[in-house]
Amino acid sequence: MYVISDLHLGDGTPSDTFMAKDKALLALIDKANREDATLVVAGDAIDFAQGWTFARILRAHGKVLRALSELADRGRMIYIFGNHDHNLQLFQYVLRFPVVAGVDIGGRALILHGYEYDWLIGPDLRQSELNTVVHHLVERWLGDWIRPPLHHHYNLINRFSFWMMHKIIWMNRAWHGVRRTLGDTQAGVRSEQELAYWMRSQLGDPGDVCRPALRALATGTHDVLVCGHSHLPGVVTLDSGRRYVNTGSWTFKSSTYLRLEGDQVELKDWISGREHDDRMYLPILNQEFDHVTFDDWWDAQYMGLLRFRCGEELSERRPPWLDRTPSSDEVPLADDPPVPERSAGK
Repeated sequence: MYVISDLHLGDGTPSDTFMAKDKALLALIDKANREDATLVVAGDAIDFAQGWTFARILRAHGKVLRALSELADRGRMIYIFGNHDHNLQLFQYVLRFPVVAGVDIGGRALILHGYEYDWLIGPDLRQSELNTVVHHLVERWLGDWIRPPLHHHYNLINRFSFWMMHKIIWMNRAWHGVRRTLGDTQAGVRSEQELAYWMRSQLGDPGDVCRPALRALATGTHDVLVCGHSHLPGVVTLDSGRRYVNTGSWTFKSSTYLRLEGDQVELKDWISGREHDDRMYLPILNQEFDHVTFDDWWDAQYMGLLRFRCGEELSERRPPWLDRTPSSDEVPLADDPPVPERSAGK
């Protein structure tokens, strides 16, 4: 079985984060077909927020979508819906994908998209998609990337957006301070939780997915939990021997795929051949930024004149906030929502 996720096929313009890797993906689909393997696409294959209409996306990536449909016709492809996948009828009746909420492999492994562990998205997928549409429109209009982590997209517009966010945060805090003075004890709590969530995405845990996923794995019944969603590829092995696997994405320079055969788990980049382990998850596992606030990050990173240390200095110097002791009055992240039971496709 092969598992890929988060292709985010767009309209083929410079705003399309799939970055025209059609030939590479077609080669992987062909390999799965020749081996009589099953290909599981774990959600977010099409980025309607970026591509706008299916016709535009089909013109840009018709060969890939046709190859996936043909594989599905042969009973060798399963689609798990993700948080960007609202038009399930398109996948089921036009592309002929068998659509499921999750895939259970003999009670041993469970494959989900992974948005289930992202507390900010929660059950309101349509509101999340609206925010994404606005974000894509702004990026398309400005012609550059506006997103974390800043050092991956160190352009002038993104740097300005981080600077503006700093000013907006302080204005919001002043307003929330007035509301608390007037008796609203919960004023600003949600905003600080969302800011902490955003900081984890900036520092290396996109969507704050890792910790709740690991807790679900530790308390669940499966030996392997496979997710996408966060675009951070890796294989994490717990002390119990259970494994959390994130299939990364096919956005920007990534082309990650997972190969499952028996108890073997192999996670590689299709184009570069690089094998992924737990290296990118070590800062999360070591709790290096669990108590880092936005203020800590800003004080350590901002150098003035829209310059940030993470982009200007490419050294491995340890940031001072990693050694900081948390104070007792810091606002924690919101509690993780319960993970719903998932229907399984065989």
